Amino acid sequence: MRTVLSRGSLDVGRLLKVLLPAVRDFRVAVVVEGTSRLESLARLMDSAAAVRNSPGEPAVGWGHATADLKALAELADAASAARRAWSGDQAGGHVLLTFTVRARDLGGAALLGRRRASEMLDQYVAGQRVAEIRLRPETLAHDPDSGRVLRAAVPVLGSGPVRPLTIGWPPALRESLRTAHIARVTEAPTTAAGLCWAALEALDVKSGKKGNTGELARALSLQAVRQQVIDLHQRTRTAVAAEVSAARTAHQAAQRAADRLEAAAKAAEGARAALLGEKATTARDIALGQRAALERASEAEAYRAVVDAWTGVGDDGLLRDPDRWLDAFAPPADADPALRAAADALVALTDRLGGETAARLRTWRALLADPCSLATWLKGTAGRFETSLDWLYAIRNTALHDGRFASATDLLDVHAGRALVDLTLEFLGNWYQHAPTPTLEQPERTAVAVIAHLAVRQQKVVEELEGGTRAGWNVSRLTSPTSTGWDRA
Repeated sequence: MRTVLSRGSLDVGRLLKVLLPAVRDFRVAVVVEGTSRLESLARLMDSAAAVRNSPGEPAVGWGHATADLKALAELADAASAARRAWSGDQAGGHVLLTFTVRARDLGGAALLGRRRASEMLDQYVAGQRVAEIRLRPETLAHDPDSGRVLRAAVPVLGSGPVRPLTIGWPPALRESLRTAHIARVTEAPTTAAGLCWAALEALDVKSGKKGNTGELARALSLQAVRQQVIDLHQRTRTAVAAEVSAARTAHQAAQRAADRLEAAAKAAEGARAALLGEKATTARDIALGQRAALERASEAEAYRAVVDAWTGVGDDGLLRDPDRWLDAFAPPADADPALRAAADALVALTDRLGGETAARLRTWRALLADPCSLATWLKGTAGRFETSLDWLYAIRNTALHDGRFASATDLLDVHAGRALVDLTLEFLGNWYQHAPTPTLEQPERTAVAVIAHLAVRQQKVVEELEGGTRAGWNVSRLTSPTSTGWDRA
């Protein structure tokens, strides 16, 4: 996408081709462990499907990607030898499976290819129940038309140092944590989505007329508004840094281009010198325009520094007091000079940014200036969460009860399910991290009791906002046991 945009403006048809390419054939390779041969493969997959048992075997249809295919085979051989050396056991064998899938891009081909191979292995597992046949994490996808190759591995997402959400989880929540973990590492999307509901059900969340998904939805809406506020702050800082970096890069490139043309014009003679001189003049005008853009981006950076001074953000960029960030959107009439300066800087910063970040900044300014609209947003968000929870429950039934493992929306479903579980465990983790030590007189709240308590809190917050004020709204501790959500001094 970046390459196409760098070539100039796009019409609708060309943009559509970039965002939604035509479906075409891709070659995919995966490693199947636990067997040394897959019989009747052509009857289960396409006629181009093949099994390679050694890196030296010829590869048809891979072109320049043959070296990558050989590297995958060698990786599988080395992993098998290392496992045998480690355990002293005879390895169960492995094969390199190559086949064709129809997809729109390399990433989609790798994903669909893994799913297709995994579903094909169901047949072999059923025929040989003693063996454990599985896919290795590595996947290779090749586009014969462009010659491009994608080397992928599961999981595709990683992190640097990791830390627990909290070390104070009650033992009763361990079942939910374990199920959420399994849902996160399960590749089959519909099954993973069903397990997401199971993780919520382990917290005693129930669906139906006598269920409590409405309470969970209201609690989630409180955490969602807090996360929206924090995310918008991070996006704003990122957008400003990106604007400055892009403007600086464009200015430097334009200057270099103008310098080259001016040097060439001085070295040339006659008509060519005149032509190059005209081009150099045009290039210098472009460079001056890019300099103006850089100065404008630098102004945005200066405005961000004023906002940071008010919010107390340090060099790490972390927002430790979301309420001060919100104050800058809609300050009271009697705001002190520092807050007024931050509010003016945020307005100017919004005018200098574009895209989704600027649109969201304007949306939240309108919401915070009208508490009734903010109450409507909270209620609408809770309603959408409740609908999503009901849908997740239906997926659980079709996946785990009816055995359906694929649907037209399964990838969207699993992302939504994991997000719902993540957000639920996030506010529960925050609650238990700050809750007082339980005693006989004041025992620890169960997860479902915390959900019910926060659902009531959400209703009270909505009532206060509908009253036309947000003066006591405590976003920093909106889902904390040490706050009522409306006790900001």
